[in-house]
Amino acid sequence: MGGIHTSSGVFEYFRYTPSVPAAATFIALFSLTTALHTYQLARTRTWILLPLVLGGYCEIIGYIGRILCSAQAPNFTIGSYLLSSLLALLAPALFAATIYMSLGRLIRATSAAALSPIPPQRLTALFVAGDVLGLAVQGAGAGVMTAGSLADFHAGEKVVVAGLAVLVGSFALFVGVAAVFDVRMRRAARSSSSSSSSSNNNNSSSGGECGLDWRADLRALYLGSGLVFVRSVFRLVEYAQGNAGWLMEREWTFYVFDAVLMVAVMVLFNGLHPSRVEALVSGGRYVEKGGWRIGEVRTEKEGGGESV
Repeated sequence: MGGIHTSSGVFEYFRYTPSVPAAATFIALFSLTTALHTYQLARTRTWILLPLVLGGYCEIIGYIGRILCSAQAPNFTIGSYLLSSLLALLAPALFAATIYMSLGRLIRATSAAALSPIPPQRLTALFVAGDVLGLAVQGAGAGVMTAGSLADFHAGEKVVVAGLAVLVGSFALFVGVAAVFDVRMRRAARSSSSSSSSSNNNNSSSGGECGLDWRADLRALYLGSGLVFVRSVFRLVEYAQGNAGWLMEREWTFYVFDAVLMVAVMVLFNGLHPSRVEALVSGGRYVEKGGWRIGEVRTEKEGGGESV
């Protein structure tokens, strides 16, 4: 098997031969959802989606790397191993950045900054900074691994675990902040008169067909966050178990707890696209529910919203 073999220990790049059909399936799935995201981004110019789109391309390249590794079995090379492992490891941190920025936009769109435990501007900066930190730490761990010795690989694993721990902690705090905002919004809606509730805190906002349903948007953020959180906990446990751990020896766990969940995140935001919230904040085009049709919200100076 390809890896590092010394008298003091062994580090195997893979403890199985990567499945070509499984990798090809997820190349196709990620390609489809990423292509749609690319179209949606080009039409709406919702730049908070750029990290998620870049993450999609990282996933595609990472699974291509798994096919290359399968062709090399059992004599895997470090280059193909790093290509297949690290891009799939780092991509969800890019997904997280989009999720963090989306909550800040949602708070602004509801004009309910006072109900957020952290001001929207600071909220976005805080969590994106935590995300970048986790990404940087994981990247540093990957850099240590490239040195190639057994000690470097084991040290790099520990650094990657630290980076994953930062992401897991950041996500847990983020969900807590979103939950506090959710509870406060619901209390404000109940305490308001029916007319005040419908105009300020309920399911509609100016913008024609782009009416804001903040509850649905929050549910999408909860679901997306939950999927990335479960995946991050899985990878944290996987790396913490070490190169000879139970999870590292079983490829199916990678597909169930990483690949499937990350495809689900991308498909989720194809259908419940954050551009609807962004359009209500600053005007512009948005993706209508379903993921394909494009609508537009115009400012008061330009006139009402219309479909494009």
